[in-house]
Amino acid sequence: MRRAIVALLGTATGTVLLVGAKGGFSPPGGPGTVPLADEPASATPSPAPSAAAPSALPSAAAPPKGSPTKRPTPTKAGTPGLRDGTWNGSRAANEYGAVELAIVVAGGKITDVKVLDSPDSHSRSRQINSRALPKLRAETLAAQSAAIDTITGATTTSESYRQSLQAAIDLAHG
Repeated sequence: MRRAIVALLGTATGTVLLVGAKGGFSPPGGPGTVPLADEPASATPSPAPSAAAPSALPSAAAPPKGSPTKRPTPTKAGTPGLRDGTWNGSRAANEYGAVELAIVVAGGKITDVKVLDSPDSHSRSRQINSRALPKLRAETLAAQSAAIDTITGATTTSESYRQSLQAAIDLAHG
């Protein structure tokens, strides 16, 4: 009975992945997710190939060699104009608890993120958050905004973290 269930689930998963690849859909979590450190590489979703990826095959839509191509100019990520101080974000509830943050701003930049509250009623929540929250903090300090990736395996925590972070950033803007 177990083998039949596993075979059925494997077939369904394979079918979904094939249809997703054919339709150009990203796997659950999408290309903007960051795996937890102890997850095997095979559990990490790989981004679907994009049109911008180099290809060895010539493309019919590609401009002829020698013609200028327009490239988007990168914009600087960040949150300019933050007022110095410590700013508390609102509590962002999810099905496992709530996440509440405070950001420390010095010189107009986010210099620290303090977790005031996070889901901890279950040992699994504590385990996930002990790995995910430091990664989210590091991404926040690098991005200087709430435009950070979701941590694979900690989706709800990541979403609540971003909500509380954005609320704190909004307060720091005044």
